[in-house]
Amino acid sequence: MNKSRSTENQEPIQEKNVNAVNSHVFISVPQEDLGYRGNLKRLGRKCLSKGKENGMLIGLLVSVIFGVLMGVIVRGSKDTWSKREIMYLGFPGEILMRMLQMLILPIILASLISGIAGLDAKTCGRMGLRTIAYFGTTTFLAVFLGILLAVTIKPGGNADRSSMQRYGKAEQLNSADTFLDLIR
Repeated sequence: MNKSRSTENQEPIQEKNVNAVNSHVFISVPQEDLGYRGNLKRLGRKCLSKGKENGMLIGLLVSVIFGVLMGVIVRGSKDTWSKREIMYLGFPGEILMRMLQMLILPIILASLISGIAGLDAKTCGRMGLRTIAYFGTTTFLAVFLGILLAVTIKPGGNADRSSMQRYGKAEQLNSADTFLDLIR
């Protein structure tokens, strides 16, 4: 009985589709030979269109290659480097690392907030309570263990300070050092 209903329902549909025209015809047209210059232009346009989609990746790769080349060139240009020259060369990298460290906390907070926003209130409340309890317990244990070890071991208590050598001189300040410290 079910088979007869399904065939009855299909027959009118087939009658309606008999007069329908298929408007989606795909014809493959062979590409004409554009020669060397034409193929190069077509390849260039294709690369530019893909380059817009992957601009960040391409920029990253170009920057890495540029950094490696600059490192090889700068290292090979001089045999010995003074501490000041090393500090000047390392300054941009130090600024980059500090900027990345500065971005970590807001990114983590934003991901936590977006994750919590997707949870229901009951689950969020339980998870928040567990998180606060875990944080409080581990902080308490760390402080307690630190105080206990400091009182028990007494670091530096038996050291003979009279035999310690006092040497060295205060370095003269340079205006470039002061300026770099302002940026750091």
